[in-house]
Amino acid sequence: MSLTPLFSIIVPFYNVRAYMDRCIRSLIKQTYSQLELIFIDDGSTDGTGERLDYWAQSDSRIQIFHRENHGVSETRNFGLQQVTGEYLTFVDGDDWVERQFIEFMVKAFQDSHAAMVVCGYYLDPRGRSAALQAESGILTRKEMLSRVLKLTGSVRGYTWNKGYLTSVIQQHRLEFTSDIDLMEDQLFNVQYINLTRNFYFDTQPLYHYVQRADSLVHAFDLQKVPDTVVANYRILQELNHTNAAEQSVKKHGRQQKKQLKYRKSNLKRAKDLKSLSK
Repeated sequence: MSLTPLFSIIVPFYNVRAYMDRCIRSLIKQTYSQLELIFIDDGSTDGTGERLDYWAQSDSRIQIFHRENHGVSETRNFGLQQVTGEYLTFVDGDDWVERQFIEFMVKAFQDSHAAMVVCGYYLDPRGRSAALQAESGILTRKEMLSRVLKLTGSVRGYTWNKGYLTSVIQQHRLEFTSDIDLMEDQLFNVQYINLTRNFYFDTQPLYHYVQRADSLVHAFDLQKVPDTVVANYRILQELNHTNAAEQSVKKHGRQQKKQLKYRKSNLKRAKDLKSLSK
Protein backbone atom coordinates (compact mmCIF):
# COMPACT_ATOMS: atom_id res chain seq x y z
CA MET A 1 0.00 0.00 0.00
CA SER A 2 1.34 3.40 -0.95
CA LEU A 3 1.79 6.03 1.75
CA THR A 4 0.03 8.45 -0.60
CA PRO A 5 -2.44 6.24 -2.50
CA LEU A 6 -4.38 7.59 -5.44
CA PHE A 7 -7.94 8.49 -4.46
CA SER A 8 -10.58 8.58 -7.21
CA ILE A 9 -13.60 10.89 -7.03
CA ILE A 10 -16.53 10.26 -9.40
CA VAL A 11 -18.78 13.25 -10.01
CA PRO A 12 -21.82 13.07 -12.34
CA PHE A 13 -22.95 16.51 -13.59
CA TYR A 14 -26.38 17.15 -15.03
CA ASN A 15 -27.65 20.72 -15.53
CA VAL A 16 -25.96 22.13 -12.43
CA ARG A 17 -24.24 25.11 -14.04
CA ALA A 18 -25.20 27.40 -11.15
CA TYR A 19 -23.63 25.09 -8.53
CA MET A 20 -20.77 23.23 -10.19
CA ASP A 21 -17.99 25.81 -9.73
CA ARG A 22 -18.28 25.63 -5.94
CA CYS A 23 -18.23 21.82 -6.12
CA ILE A 24 -15.15 21.63 -8.37
CA ARG A 25 -13.28 24.33 -6.47
CA SER A 26 -13.76 22.42 -3.21
CA LEU A 27 -12.32 19.26 -4.82
CA ILE A 28 -9.23 20.72 -6.44
CA LYS A 29 -8.37 22.55 -3.20
CA GLN A 30 -8.30 19.39 -1.09
CA THR A 31 -5.48 19.13 1.45
CA TYR A 32 -4.80 15.66 0.03
CA SER A 33 -3.50 16.08 -3.52
CA GLN A 34 -3.15 12.54 -4.93
CA LEU A 35 -6.52 12.68 -6.66
CA GLU A 36 -8.11 11.27 -9.78
CA LEU A 37 -11.06 13.55 -10.59
CA ILE A 38 -13.53 11.82 -12.90
CA PHE A 39 -16.10 14.40 -14.04
CA ILE A 40 -18.93 13.13 -16.24
CA ASP A 41 -21.36 15.36 -18.11
CA ASP A 42 -24.60 13.37 -18.32
CA GLY A 43 -26.05 15.12 -21.37
CA SER A 44 -26.46 18.58 -19.80
CA THR A 45 -28.20 21.32 -21.78
CA ASP A 46 -27.46 24.38 -19.62
CA GLY A 47 -23.76 24.93 -20.33
CA THR A 48 -22.50 22.49 -17.71
CA GLY A 49 -20.49 20.53 -20.30
CA GLU A 50 -18.71 23.61 -21.63
CA ARG A 51 -17.85 24.73 -18.11
CA LEU A 52 -16.34 21.32 -17.36
CA ASP A 53 -14.04 21.71 -20.36
CA TYR A 54 -12.91 25.03 -18.92
CA TRP A 55 -12.07 23.46 -15.57
CA ALA A 56 -10.14 20.62 -17.23
CA GLN A 57 -7.63 23.16 -18.55
CA SER A 58 -6.84 24.34 -15.02
CA ASP A 59 -5.93 21.01 -13.38
CA SER A 60 -4.26 17.95 -14.94
CA ARG A 61 -5.95 15.64 -12.40
CA ILE A 62 -9.34 16.29 -14.00
CA GLN A 63 -10.71 13.85 -16.58
CA ILE A 64 -13.79 14.99 -18.49
CA PHE A 65 -16.30 12.67 -20.17
CA HIS A 66 -19.29 13.84 -22.19
CA ARG A 67 -22.16 11.38 -22.67
CA GLU A 68 -25.78 11.34 -23.67
CA ASN A 69 -28.18 11.50 -20.74
CA HIS A 70 -28.40 8.12 -18.99
CA GLY A 71 -29.26 9.03 -15.42
CA VAL A 72 -27.15 9.04 -12.28
CA SER A 73 -26.81 5.24 -11.87
CA GLU A 74 -25.44 4.53 -15.33
CA THR A 75 -23.26 7.62 -15.08
CA ARG A 76 -21.74 6.39 -11.83
CA ASN A 77 -21.26 2.95 -13.38
CA PHE A 78 -19.41 4.57 -16.28
CA GLY A 79 -17.25 6.40 -13.75
CA LEU A 80 -16.43 3.13 -11.98
CA GLN A 81 -15.04 1.81 -15.26
CA GLN A 82 -12.54 4.70 -15.38
CA VAL A 83 -11.23 4.40 -11.82
CA THR A 84 -7.57 3.57 -11.20
CA GLY A 85 -7.25 4.77 -7.59
CA GLU A 86 -6.88 2.51 -4.57
CA TYR A 87 -9.85 4.19 -2.92
CA LEU A 88 -12.88 5.96 -4.36
CA THR A 89 -15.87 8.04 -3.43
CA PHE A 90 -18.76 9.84 -5.12
CA VAL A 91 -19.72 13.50 -5.03
CA ASP A 92 -22.86 15.10 -6.47
CA GLY A 93 -22.25 18.00 -8.84
CA ASP A 94 -24.36 20.47 -6.87
CA ASP A 95 -22.80 19.64 -3.48
CA TRP A 96 -19.39 20.57 -2.07
CA VAL A 97 -16.90 19.32 0.51
CA GLU A 98 -14.60 20.59 3.23
CA ARG A 99 -10.89 20.84 2.35
CA GLN A 100 -9.91 17.84 4.53
CA PHE A 101 -12.65 15.55 3.16
CA ILE A 102 -10.29 13.17 1.32
CA GLU A 103 -7.44 13.50 3.82
CA PHE A 104 -9.83 12.28 6.51
CA MET A 105 -10.80 9.24 4.43
CA VAL A 106 -7.24 8.24 3.51
CA LYS A 107 -6.08 8.50 7.13
CA ALA A 108 -9.12 6.56 8.35
CA PHE A 109 -8.53 3.78 5.83
CA GLN A 110 -4.87 3.48 6.74
CA ASP A 111 -5.33 3.72 10.51
CA SER A 112 -8.39 1.50 10.88
CA HIS A 113 -7.87 -0.97 8.00
CA ALA A 114 -11.62 -0.75 7.46
CA ALA A 115 -13.41 -1.72 4.25
CA MET A 116 -15.54 1.44 4.28
CA VAL A 117 -15.04 4.89 5.77
CA VAL A 118 -17.93 7.24 6.58
CA CYS A 119 -17.95 10.91 7.56
CA GLY A 120 -20.76 13.17 8.72
CA TYR A 121 -22.39 15.85 6.61
CA TYR A 122 -24.05 19.24 6.70
CA LEU A 123 -27.56 19.93 5.48
CA ASP A 124 -27.27 23.10 3.40
CA PRO A 125 -28.28 25.89 3.01
CA ARG A 126 -28.89 25.94 6.78
CA GLY A 127 -25.47 24.44 7.47
CA ARG A 128 -26.82 22.08 10.13
CA SER A 129 -24.97 18.86 10.92
CA ALA A 130 -27.01 15.68 10.39
CA ALA A 131 -25.53 14.17 13.56
CA LEU A 132 -27.27 14.65 16.89
CA GLN A 133 -24.10 13.84 18.83
CA ALA A 134 -20.40 13.28 18.18
CA GLU A 135 -19.51 9.63 17.59
CA SER A 136 -16.71 7.65 15.98
CA GLY A 137 -15.37 4.11 15.88
CA ILE A 138 -15.46 0.74 14.17
CA LEU A 139 -18.81 -0.86 13.38
CA THR A 140 -19.63 -4.49 12.68
CA ARG A 141 -21.50 -5.47 9.54
CA LYS A 142 -24.78 -5.70 11.44
CA GLU A 143 -24.27 -2.27 13.02
CA MET A 144 -23.29 -0.69 9.71
CA LEU A 145 -26.30 -2.14 7.89
CA SER A 146 -28.56 -0.80 10.63
CA ARG A 147 -27.19 2.74 10.20
CA VAL A 148 -27.28 2.61 6.40
CA LEU A 149 -30.93 1.56 6.45
CA LYS A 150 -31.90 4.11 9.09
CA LEU A 151 -33.88 7.13 7.86
CA THR A 152 -32.02 9.52 10.17
CA GLY A 153 -28.47 10.03 11.36
CA SER A 154 -25.17 10.89 9.69
CA VAL A 155 -24.54 7.55 7.92
CA ARG A 156 -27.68 6.61 5.98
CA GLY A 157 -27.71 5.10 2.49
CA TYR A 158 -25.92 7.83 0.56
CA THR A 159 -22.70 7.12 -1.34
CA TRP A 160 -21.23 10.62 -1.19
CA ASN A 161 -20.22 10.54 2.49
CA LYS A 162 -18.50 7.16 2.14
CA GLY A 163 -15.14 5.93 0.91
CA TYR A 164 -14.79 2.51 -0.75
CA LEU A 165 -12.03 0.04 -1.59
CA THR A 166 -11.77 -0.06 -5.37
CA SER A 167 -10.56 -3.67 -5.23
CA VAL A 168 -13.82 -4.86 -3.62
CA ILE A 169 -15.96 -3.14 -6.25
CA GLN A 170 -13.88 -4.41 -9.17
CA GLN A 171 -13.45 -7.94 -7.84
CA HIS A 172 -17.18 -8.42 -7.33
CA ARG A 173 -18.20 -6.25 -10.29
CA LEU A 174 -20.47 -4.14 -8.16
CA GLU A 175 -22.53 -1.50 -9.92
CA PHE A 176 -25.59 0.65 -9.41
CA THR A 177 -28.98 -0.67 -10.48
CA SER A 178 -30.14 1.54 -13.34
CA ASP A 179 -33.79 0.45 -13.60
CA ILE A 180 -34.83 2.33 -10.45
CA ASP A 181 -34.52 6.07 -9.78
CA LEU A 182 -34.68 6.00 -5.97
CA MET A 183 -32.65 4.21 -3.26
CA GLU A 184 -30.16 2.83 -5.80
CA ASP A 185 -27.33 4.15 -3.61
CA GLN A 186 -28.70 2.41 -0.52
CA LEU A 187 -28.94 -0.89 -2.40
CA PHE A 188 -25.35 -0.46 -3.62
CA ASN A 189 -24.17 0.11 -0.06
CA VAL A 190 -25.98 -2.95 1.28
CA GLN A 191 -24.37 -5.09 -1.42
CA TYR A 192 -20.93 -3.67 -0.67
CA ILE A 193 -21.29 -4.09 3.10
CA ASN A 194 -22.40 -7.70 2.70
CA LEU A 195 -19.08 -8.45 0.97
CA THR A 196 -16.86 -6.84 3.60
CA ARG A 197 -16.28 -6.39 7.31
CA ASN A 198 -15.15 -3.62 9.66
CA PHE A 199 -16.46 -0.15 8.93
CA TYR A 200 -15.12 3.11 10.32
CA PHE A 201 -17.39 6.08 10.89
CA ASP A 202 -17.02 9.55 12.34
CA THR A 203 -19.84 12.07 12.62
CA GLN A 204 -17.48 14.96 11.84
CA PRO A 205 -19.33 16.80 9.04
CA LEU A 206 -17.11 17.15 5.97
CA TYR A 207 -19.66 16.96 3.16
CA HIS A 208 -22.22 19.64 2.30
CA TYR A 209 -25.48 18.12 1.08
CA VAL A 210 -27.24 20.95 -0.76
CA GLN A 211 -31.01 20.57 -0.57
CA ARG A 212 -32.31 22.45 -3.58
CA ALA A 213 -36.00 23.20 -3.96
CA ASP A 214 -35.82 22.23 -7.65
CA SER A 215 -33.93 18.99 -7.08
CA LEU A 216 -35.44 15.84 -8.54
CA VAL A 217 -34.46 13.97 -5.39
CA HIS A 218 -36.64 16.15 -3.19
CA ALA A 219 -39.58 16.48 -5.57
CA PHE A 220 -42.42 14.08 -4.81
CA ASP A 221 -43.37 12.02 -7.83
CA LEU A 222 -46.08 9.35 -7.66
CA GLN A 223 -44.50 7.62 -10.65
CA LYS A 224 -41.42 6.89 -8.54
CA VAL A 225 -43.31 5.22 -5.70
CA PRO A 226 -43.00 1.76 -7.34
CA ASP A 227 -39.21 2.28 -7.40
CA THR A 228 -39.12 2.45 -3.61
CA VAL A 229 -41.08 -0.82 -3.43
CA VAL A 230 -38.67 -2.54 -5.83
CA ALA A 231 -35.61 -1.11 -4.06
CA ASN A 232 -36.84 -2.21 -0.63
CA TYR A 233 -37.61 -5.68 -1.97
CA ARG A 234 -34.09 -6.03 -3.40
CA ILE A 235 -32.54 -4.76 -0.19
CA LEU A 236 -34.57 -7.32 1.74
CA GLN A 237 -33.33 -10.03 -0.62
CA GLU A 238 -29.74 -8.97 0.03
CA LEU A 239 -30.29 -9.03 3.79
CA ASN A 240 -31.96 -12.45 3.65
CA HIS A 241 -29.12 -13.79 1.51
CA THR A 242 -26.59 -12.56 4.05
CA ASN A 243 -28.53 -13.97 7.00
CA ALA A 244 -28.80 -17.34 5.26
CA ALA A 245 -25.06 -17.38 4.57
CA GLU A 246 -24.25 -16.48 8.19
CA GLN A 247 -26.61 -19.14 9.51
CA SER A 248 -24.96 -21.68 7.22
CA VAL A 249 -21.53 -20.77 8.58
CA LYS A 250 -22.80 -21.02 12.17
CA LYS A 251 -24.46 -24.37 11.45
CA HIS A 252 -21.26 -25.68 9.88
CA GLY A 253 -19.35 -24.51 12.94
CA ARG A 254 -21.76 -26.29 15.30
CA GLN A 255 -21.46 -29.49 13.25
CA GLN A 256 -17.68 -29.32 13.41
CA LYS A 257 -17.80 -28.87 17.17
CA LYS A 258 -20.11 -31.89 17.51
CA GLN A 259 -17.80 -33.99 15.33
CA LEU A 260 -14.77 -32.95 17.37
CA LYS A 261 -16.57 -33.72 20.62
CA TYR A 262 -17.62 -37.13 19.23
CA ARG A 263 -14.05 -37.93 18.17
CA LYS A 264 -12.67 -36.94 21.57
CA SER A 265 -15.30 -39.12 23.25
CA ASN A 266 -14.41 -42.11 21.08
CA LEU A 267 -10.69 -41.58 21.69
CA LYS A 268 -11.23 -41.46 25.46
CA ARG A 269 -13.37 -44.62 25.31
CA ALA A 270 -10.69 -46.40 23.31
CA LYS A 271 -8.03 -45.41 25.85
CA ASP A 272 -10.22 -46.63 28.73
CA LEU A 273 -10.80 -50.01 27.04
CA LYS A 274 -7.10 -50.35 26.33
CA SER A 275 -6.20 -49.71 29.96
CA LEU A 276 -8.76 -52.28 31.15
CA SER A 277 -7.38 -54.97 28.85
CA LYS A 278 -3.90 -54.73 30.39
